[in-house]
Amino acid sequence: MPENTEYTAFSDAVIGSTLSRPALCSAVAENIAKTGKTFVKISLKDGKTEITAMMFDTSAAMLEEKGVRAETVVDVKLAVGEYQGAKNFKITDIRPCADPDIKPESFIKLPPVDRTLMYNEICDSVRKFIPGTPGKYTSIAEMTLKILTDKKDAYMSSSAAVGMHHNLLGGLLYHSYRMVKAADVLCGVYTVLDRELMICGAAMHDLGKIWEYATTSSGDASFTREGVLYGHLYMGAECIRNTARECGCDPERVRMLVHMILSHHGTQEWGAVQTPATPEAYALHYIDNLDAKIYVCEEAYELLNAGELTEKKPFGLENRIYKPDYSEED
Repeated sequence: MPENTEYTAFSDAVIGSTLSRPALCSAVAENIAKTGKTFVKISLKDGKTEITAMMFDTSAAMLEEKGVRAETVVDVKLAVGEYQGAKNFKITDIRPCADPDIKPESFIKLPPVDRTLMYNEICDSVRKFIPGTPGKYTSIAEMTLKILTDKKDAYMSSSAAVGMHHNLLGGLLYHSYRMVKAADVLCGVYTVLDRELMICGAAMHDLGKIWEYATTSSGDASFTREGVLYGHLYMGAECIRNTARECGCDPERVRMLVHMILSHHGTQEWGAVQTPATPEAYALHYIDNLDAKIYVCEEAYELLNAGELTEKKPFGLENRIYKPDYSEED
């Protein structure tokens, strides 16, 4: 958006008010009400959060005729209401944005760390374990670096989820980056851990998500056919196994890395193919779980003022989140 132009964020909108601002229309879904009338649910992004707003007595085709479709910038007028204790949004008017200088990129949420920097740091962390002289086997680090290079574009742009955590453009990269850094520190505390396995496992643990999700240019993710049929654990493990055969890696070290990928969800109830059976598999599971939960807390903090609680428990957490107010006296 043009510099020095301020609009009320969706998260700051007051119940009972009306809101007019530009936004990115990221999805349009048509539905039929019980009355038989057509209405649409429109996903809107303001660069900070995403909301789903309702527009009644209209259809996706009618909006298309006006030039309102997914991945376009729109001028939208919203009535801010309340439903079951939470804010809801009703669209009273929507049309293509009148200002040609406002681009879709202005509303796309990105990781707080530059994506090129994160990718390069992950590669550098892996590269440290590539031996200077050839041995009997190709190292798993060299194999991991080959995958990172071959899949660079998808690895840097894929979301890490449809919802829940790291569901943004570059979310997979950001999640993996923080896990690589956490894994490196953890190896200094728990010396039983194999550092090469931990770094490569952290970098590769969600590799399969580049095939599990189709990520749009604005960061929205949806499940692919392969994602529904196979899931990212299987697809990531298969890529590693196939690449390792091509590279001639040590079968036992490949076995350990693949086990880490297949077990990093921790329990079969949470989608793991198998439960952890090595120290590295346990460690990978816990840093994956930790990073996901911290990300949800960070998202909640962005929307809270000091001293406030979230309205409800964020999905995946066991309690509401509180943002401390250290200015208060007891």
